[in-house]
Amino acid sequence: MAKTGSEITEDDLGRIHLLKYVAYESIKGLLEYCSIRSLAAGDYLIQAGELNSTIYFVLEGRLRIHLNSRDNEPIAYIETGESVGEMSVIDKQPTSAYVIADENSRLMLMDEDILWSLVQSSHAAACNLLFTLTKRLRHADAVICQGVELENAFHHYGSVDALTGLHNRYWLDETIKRLYQRCVADGSPFSIIMIDIDHFKQFNDQYGHLYGDRVLYSIAQNIVQHLRPSEVIARYGGDEFIVLLPGLKIERAREVAERMQDRVQKAPPPPNGKKDQEIPHQSISVGVAELQPEQSMEMFISSVDAALYRAKDQGRNRVSL
Repeated sequence: MAKTGSEITEDDLGRIHLLKYVAYESIKGLLEYCSIRSLAAGDYLIQAGELNSTIYFVLEGRLRIHLNSRDNEPIAYIETGESVGEMSVIDKQPTSAYVIADENSRLMLMDEDILWSLVQSSHAAACNLLFTLTKRLRHADAVICQGVELENAFHHYGSVDALTGLHNRYWLDETIKRLYQRCVADGSPFSIIMIDIDHFKQFNDQYGHLYGDRVLYSIAQNIVQHLRPSEVIARYGGDEFIVLLPGLKIERAREVAERMQDRVQKAPPPPNGKKDQEIPHQSISVGVAELQPEQSMEMFISSVDAALYRAKDQGRNRVSL
């Protein structure tokens, strides 16, 4: 990536809410990889349905956000110092709205990898990002209450885990119930994989929770990138994940689990910015279970949980049935 940060002044940075209370010298090297973009009034910045890996900060001017069509009334404006794009960067889902320049505007562009490096290197930046996301979600709640047509947007935000970009526990509970009922009714196989990151608490204690969050995100993305469309993953809680495998018997489910376990073990940890600190490769323990005749959903979940604990008892970094 070419360095273009020389176009960005300290006055520009002083307008950006994400960088409030962040020492310029501590992040100067990262900001050199950010770039500048100018928009004329009416220009599109983001179109609904596209993938986005960039956060845009308004240095001058103003943007407006439209749902469904640019012909609809704007639901929000992005003013100088504010940002847009962070939700789609975090959850890695297609964008849900149109973002258009309301007037001639000048923007700073920050790619996804720079954002995570910034959050890792600055506690203040991490807090500012959390505040921005909270404010954005509160605004989304207010907009949702104004019309039933926004229910789908609410459901999307309510079913995605903000840290990993995976489906969250709410989505998992609803989906597993539906799949269980369907498989019981038609007699089709249904397997579940439960994953736990090995010694993650100790890892957080040693390397810090901010870097631990980055590792958690990295492992989640590594797993999801090696799943097939029918193999759906969700964050179960903390450092645990569940993969739903409707239609698969336990032999095939074990193959999926072993593939994931191998991929995670071989993946290098994300850089932490400290050249003299060697970071160990993370590993996962994995339990696999298949729905048995006359088994309740609670018993089914308990069986995969027991399989996971067998993997841990056998020394971790392995798959157990």
